[in-house]
Amino acid sequence: MNIQPPDYDRIEQELWRKNGDEVRDLLENQDSGLLRRIQTFCDRFGFDETDVCEKIYDDFMFACCFAKNATRTGFHEKEAEKYLRMFPNLIRSFTALPSHGKNAKYIDRMGNIVTGKKPGEVKSLDFMWVAGNINIKCFAAHKFTREPGGSQDHQRNELITLLRMFQNCKDENTAFFAICDGPYYDARTLSILRQHVRNKPPCSFACPIGDVPENVEKLLKD
Repeated sequence: MNIQPPDYDRIEQELWRKNGDEVRDLLENQDSGLLRRIQTFCDRFGFDETDVCEKIYDDFMFACCFAKNATRTGFHEKEAEKYLRMFPNLIRSFTALPSHGKNAKYIDRMGNIVTGKKPGEVKSLDFMWVAGNINIKCFAAHKFTREPGGSQDHQRNELITLLRMFQNCKDENTAFFAICDGPYYDARTLSILRQHVRNKPPCSFACPIGDVPENVEKLLKD
């Protein structure tokens, strides 16, 4: 069966539409988040709040302007998790990791996977699984990034930092995946990231989500 990776653009649009559909019900129930958005809108443009609320009831397109931001729900990571769980024989014991707290996992400067204490300003790891029927434990950091820019370059550099730190890993039963999704990660950007991968155990990879199963298979063959 040919399993397709997540269509993030389609899913995001569906979420925006769903959130738009909810605006009138939220207004009816005096949702505090929506009321804050309406108040901010009125303060910025000098409109009367009652007029704005009436316009929301009368005009669905206008109401959609007050929808909750679909990009702030963490859906990219959730969809990546759904996809990887579709390969239970290849990606076993899959776990979505917490982003902070005593059970969060990080790569330290020695390349070790550590739990709990954050070793400096490094991104926590997002996923963990076991590769097929072997004992290689895989860890992954996932990023979805759109157009180039300052903050987007920072996200790329976070992954480069993790790849560089993993270069020091001595445990050959460990692998690291820097999962790079979104239009920002074009061939040039992926090439920059791949300058920092390890091609021998313990291996690391920089790839979009759709290439993760194939790379896990490479671990099994090696």
